[in-house]
Amino acid sequence: MGKTYRYYPYYFALFLVGIVACFFQSYFGHIPRFENVISPIGNVPITITGVTHFHAIMLTVWLLMLVVQPVLILRKKLAWHRLLGKVSYGVIGLIVVSLLLIIYQEQTREKNLPVLAASLFDVPTFLGFYGLAIYYRKKPAYHARFMLMSVLPFLDPALARLNLPGVFVQWGFWVAFFGFEFFNRKLYRPWLIGLGYYALNLANLIYLTMVNQPMLDRIWHLFFS
Repeated sequence: MGKTYRYYPYYFALFLVGIVACFFQSYFGHIPRFENVISPIGNVPITITGVTHFHAIMLTVWLLMLVVQPVLILRKKLAWHRLLGKVSYGVIGLIVVSLLLIIYQEQTREKNLPVLAASLFDVPTFLGFYGLAIYYRKKPAYHARFMLMSVLPFLDPALARLNLPGVFVQWGFWVAFFGFEFFNRKLYRPWLIGLGYYALNLANLIYLTMVNQPMLDRIWHLFFS
């Protein structure tokens, strides 16, 4: 397992750097004053609130934890790895709160059904992959692969800041995942489980945006009107 784990810190570190780069114009580049912030989506001024800070901090903490965890495995610090894993339960709970707050903040500022639909795709996908990783925590090979998948939902909101199609990039990651597995352990089952769950959520996204938009509108009015 160590042979595979040695790549994980680089994967998560590069992902963290990419997320910071995508949100640099609308958040990280304005530390610490956060004045005259312009969103790259529509090039409109935005106000950075306490909710925004809370959301950014929790997701940054999560991505940093993902970098640290495989390092602990490689250095045989298994007790610390397990302890940080238990801490992640609380972190995930706070992330869920931050996600609900940021969605409510943005939707009450301006009704945006496509963004709401994307949230209804990204959030369950992220939580599902994390849940699968925890369920398979006693199977390290499965656990690690589901953690790799858990960052995929972050691509959609991040790449939207660059006007890039996050879903298409996510499919590129799936191809890369299976290609990596082909040249390593050939342990395809966790990837197939993950891909099936991802496809199920993607089908729900397509249904809400292309087949039954009135349902999406009813969801908006139920929670935000």
